[in-house]
Amino acid sequence: MKNKPFYYLFKLCFIVALFGIVSCQNESIDEANEAMESDALTSKKKKNKKANTAAFDLSENCNVTSKTDLYAGQNILVGDVTVSESGGLYTITYNITNSGYCLTSTHLSVVENPEDFPMGGGGNPKNGHFEYSKSHDCVSSYSYEVPTSRGSYIAAHAVVNCVEDTGDVTTALALPDQVDVCVTSKGVSDSYFEIEIAAGNSLSGSMDAWCVDQDASLKKGECFTGDVYSSYGDLPAGKFEKPQNFGAVNWLLNQGFIGTQASPELGNYTFGDIQIATWTLVDDSICSECLHTGPYDPARIEMLVAMSLENNSFIPGCDENILILIVPTDGKQSIAISIPVVCNEIGDCEETAWGDGCGFPANNWATYFHYETE
Repeated sequence: MKNKPFYYLFKLCFIVALFGIVSCQNESIDEANEAMESDALTSKKKKNKKANTAAFDLSENCNVTSKTDLYAGQNILVGDVTVSESGGLYTITYNITNSGYCLTSTHLSVVENPEDFPMGGGGNPKNGHFEYSKSHDCVSSYSYEVPTSRGSYIAAHAVVNCVEDTGDVTTALALPDQVDVCVTSKGVSDSYFEIEIAAGNSLSGSMDAWCVDQDASLKKGECFTGDVYSSYGDLPAGKFEKPQNFGAVNWLLNQGFIGTQASPELGNYTFGDIQIATWTLVDDSICSECLHTGPYDPARIEMLVAMSLENNSFIPGCDENILILIVPTDGKQSIAISIPVVCNEIGDCEETAWGDGCGFPANNWATYFHYETE
C-alpha cells in the first residue's frame, strides 16, 4: 500500500514523457513537410532559371497597382486583369468587358522574379506549366486566390472565344462599294428580277431581286454599275420616298409568305403580292396595271402592308436576311436583294490573350506585369 503513490507518480511521468515524444515527432514531421515543399519550390525555380537562357530587360516599367488591360490577338482590348490583396492572399481576377468575347481558359503564374516564370530556352512562356489554370464554359469573369508569399510578378494568360452576336447590322456587313449587275430574268415565280452580280466581291453570283423604285425602268438583259447600301445604313438623300419603312420590308421578306395561305377566302400569297406591298411601303406611287408581277390581290396586299408596318422596328438576327439596296449610277431602276446575316458562334474564333505589361525575352507578344501596393 505504501508503494501506491510512487506507482501513480511513475505512471503519470511516463504518460507525460510519451506525449512529449509524440508531440516532438509531429512537429518534426510538419517541419519536414514544410522543408520538402520549400525545397520543391526552390528546385522548380532553379529548373526554370536553368531553362531560361534568355535575359529579361528589367529596365522596362510594368508596375501595376490594381489593374492592367487584357489584350487578345495582340491589339484587341477584351477586358482587364485586376489584383487586390487581403490577409496574405492576392485575388487576381480576369474580367471580359468586350461583349463579343468570353473566357474559355485561363493560366496564371505568380513568382518572385521574372526568371522564375515557366519558360522554354528561348524565353517563351510555357503557359501550360503555369501554377494555376482552369477551363471555362464561356464566362465573363474568373478569379484566383494566390498566397502573396509566391511573389509579385504576375503572368496572366487566357484564351478567349467569340460569342454569338449579330453585331450592328448597319456597319458589320463587309459590303462592296459598287457592283456590276445584269438582269437575267424579270417577272419570275418567286421574285421580280433574277440578276447576276459580277465576280470579285462578297455579293457575286445569281440571286433574286426586288424593285424598290417605280420612277425608273430596268429591263431584262440590261446591265449597270450600282452603288451598294445596307437598308439599315445611311442612304442617298432623296432616292427613296419612304426610307423609314425599310425595317418593315426587311420583316416582310423574312417571313416566307410566298405560297402560304392568306385566308381560305383569299388564297395563297404570290410574289406579286410581295412586290406590290414593297412598293406600297417605300415608294410614292403604285402601278395601276402592274406588269411582270403575275397574279396579285389587293386584299392580300393590304394584309401584308398592315402586318409589315406593325413590325417596322424589325432587325434581322442570326441566319435571317437583311435587305441590301443597289442604286444604278446611270439612273436605272434601284433594286434590292436579301443576304443572310452571318453571326459569330461560340468557338468560331479563338485568340490568345495576355495581361498587359513587360515583354518576355522571346520574340513574341506575351507579357507579364509587376504588382505594387499603393
